[in-house]
Formats: sequence, C-alpha cells, structure tokens
Amino acid sequence: MKCYASIAFGLLLIGTGLLRSIEAQAFKPNAFWFCLVTGLLAIGAGYLFRLGRSRTGIAVATITSLLVISFYMYCLITQPEKDATYRVCLAILAGFAELSLVLLPAKAERL
Repeated sequence: MKCYASIAFGLLLIGTGLLRSIEAQAFKPNAFWFCLVTGLLAIGAGYLFRLGRSRTGIAVATITSLLVISFYMYCLITQPEKDATYRVCLAILAGFAELSLVLLPAKAERL
C-alpha cells in the first residue's frame, strides 16, 4: 500500500508542476523543476518500499512530504491571492495523505 501511495503522490506532484505551466500559458521552470524533483523522490520512495527497504522509504517519503507541505503552505499563507488554487490545495492534501499513510502503522495480521 505504501509503495503505491508514494508512486501516486509522485505522479500527482509532477502533474501539478505541469499544471502550473498550463494555467499560466507559459513555461514555469521553477514550478516544473520543484515538482519534478519532489515527484521523483516520492516515486523513489515507492520503489524503496517495493524493494523491502522500509526505513529508507519512510525517511525519503517523510522528508519529501514535509518539504511539499511546508513549501505550499508558505506560498498559500504569504501570497493567498496568487496561490489559492486547486493545484496548491490538492498538493497540500496529498502531502498530508502521503504522510499519514507512510507514518501510520500497518494493520497487524491475525493468526
């Protein structure tokens, strides 16, 4: 579950970077590269989960989620007239969802 959530989170981040350029009708390199790098980190965390490297995957996914949440919250608070869009809100909600899925313990199996 954690691997699929991290990969979906990474793809969503890459999509939000592309969506920023589409909304502005011009290429926005800062948004594109930030979302591409954080998206690839999240996808990498998903593959780490898939390979059985849970601790490393948790560390990478947590750092990526906290980076995304803190950046977008900063943008939302400092420039609400510019950054109060569905794209930003979706990235914040997805960051919290990723963080909760990664940090909450998995359901224990019964014998």
